[in-house]
Amino acid sequence: MLLYKKIKKKRPAFMLVSALLATLILMMIAHGFMLMYGGQFTYLQAAKTASEGQQYAELVGEKVKLEGIDAEEVTSKTNLDTLTGNDKDKDWQYTYEISDGTEDDNGNIFKVATIKIYKDGENSPRYTYEVPLSSLGNGILPVGSIITWALEINPDDNYLECNGQVVDGNKYPKLYALMHNTPDYRGVFLRGLGGNSTSLGELQGDAIRNITGSFMVAGNGNDHGLGQPQSGAFYQSWRTSGSEWGNNGTPYYMTYFDASRVVPVAVENRPVNKAVRYFIKAK
Repeated sequence: MLLYKKIKKKRPAFMLVSALLATLILMMIAHGFMLMYGGQFTYLQAAKTASEGQQYAELVGEKVKLEGIDAEEVTSKTNLDTLTGNDKDKDWQYTYEISDGTEDDNGNIFKVATIKIYKDGENSPRYTYEVPLSSLGNGILPVGSIITWALEINPDDNYLECNGQVVDGNKYPKLYALMHNTPDYRGVFLRGLGGNSTSLGELQGDAIRNITGSFMVAGNGNDHGLGQPQSGAFYQSWRTSGSEWGNNGTPYYMTYFDASRVVPVAVENRPVNKAVRYFIKAK
């Protein structure tokens, strides 16, 4: 009996120790999960940032390629939203340096542009990207070449937008020798010369292929009607009065043609498209 009492008195202390141990184990497990998932989250964030940095570097690289060996360095950190026109890019900056040119025996010039992408004004770049430049090509377009441009901000002043503007002969003498106004490509699709196209540089109006159809009218005397059933773009409307049937008050069907019952319609003929801007190489 005495032994039972002693054991009974010790049980609460034993249960308390067990509870503390269980709590400690649960805390350790929870901490382990936090470390594991926190590490994964940090890794995913770093991977996302690196991917964004690469995309921005390639975007700046396209700009440098368009400028070619005449590209001028950007040594001060410049916000990327000035290039993309998108406010969400203002936390990213870029610079690029152009190496001294080397010349081969044939007089061809070679340079390398080193692009660096920074995040939130950091001192160390998040991504570095090298773009080779050459007078043989590599983005060097002849004057008069047309490029498509998907940004609100204009490319450098080596290009003029194709909106019919006057070409400054003093600033762009090579282009001025070819044309005194840029072509106006606003709101039109460009098409390769030949086939059913019009002459080079001429605007061709919109057109569609002919739409044909037929329906049957049956009856004699004043008993007329459209053959049944009508389908596609044809439809009927039952009339009980009007002057279209000889002013005799005989009920009749009016027959209509409406292409919107079959296909999408608009005030113009167009394929699926996205809007871009056209620029011409001016110098």
